[in-house]
Amino acid sequence: MRNILVTFGLCLILATSATGDEPKAPQLLFASNRTGNSEIFLIGADGSDPKNLTDNPASDVDPAWSPDGKKIAFASDRSGAFAIHVMDADGNNVMQLTKEADAVDRQPAWSPDGKRIAFRRGVGNRWDIAIMDAEGANPTILTNTSARNTDPAWSPDGKKIAFASQTIGKGYSVYVMDPDGSNIQDVSHSENRRGNVFPAWSPDGKKIVYGEAVGAAVEIFVCDIDGSSNKQLTQLGGNNSHAAWSPDGKKIAFMHFSPVDRTAALYIMEATGDNPKEILKDEGTVQGGRPAWKPK
Repeated sequence: MRNILVTFGLCLILATSATGDEPKAPQLLFASNRTGNSEIFLIGADGSDPKNLTDNPASDVDPAWSPDGKKIAFASDRSGAFAIHVMDADGNNVMQLTKEADAVDRQPAWSPDGKRIAFRRGVGNRWDIAIMDAEGANPTILTNTSARNTDPAWSPDGKKIAFASQTIGKGYSVYVMDPDGSNIQDVSHSENRRGNVFPAWSPDGKKIVYGEAVGAAVEIFVCDIDGSSNKQLTQLGGNNSHAAWSPDGKKIAFMHFSPVDRTAALYIMEATGDNPKEILKDEGTVQGGRPAWKPK
């Protein structure tokens, strides 16, 4: 009986491999200027097979997966000013969602249920966190303050949105709020002109990772959701930010910007900060380059 079971298991493995159903390596979206302008690429977590999904003369940045992995939201200036767009996972069927005159819309972030998209809306010198239906209807400003509010990120349970906010004349702080804009709480408990930026939640909702200034550098830090137990994860120098947790919580992808040769590189490290590894390097920096892991 034991030999029969072993033989059956081996046949099942071979059959799965033959049909091409073996598990695929994780994939990420990221913005790159390797074609001469900012485009959105899909790439394996090992740096393999980069695929240009946008491939047009406009600047396409800030990619974000829908929770089911079927859609990608992103920001593009193909209509003149930056607006939020959405496309199929293969880059087809691009649709513009925001069309507010005089607004610059960036940094889309899907709610975990896929029904809403948070984003940053800039009008003049104001930056606010806004929210809309996933089809683009009912856009609503959440922050509505004189501060510059940016970098929205949904908690995994959909009950909170983390964001960075800079009071005029002061530095950035990391905050969390309810999805209706209420109950704003300070997480970083400090202000920094270059740090406290690009917060992102761990998949279990217990941690927030963000960029914080350390001397002349910006490094990746992690803390509990109340701001306690903060810990520095990277010690690479330069500017390290745009961190994104893998769906299983074991890895963190981020962008490393070198002020020396002004290049940008996609890095992946263990969630503990160990083993940071350069995955792909570009010749110049890209605004809006936060990587996005493909959902399971």
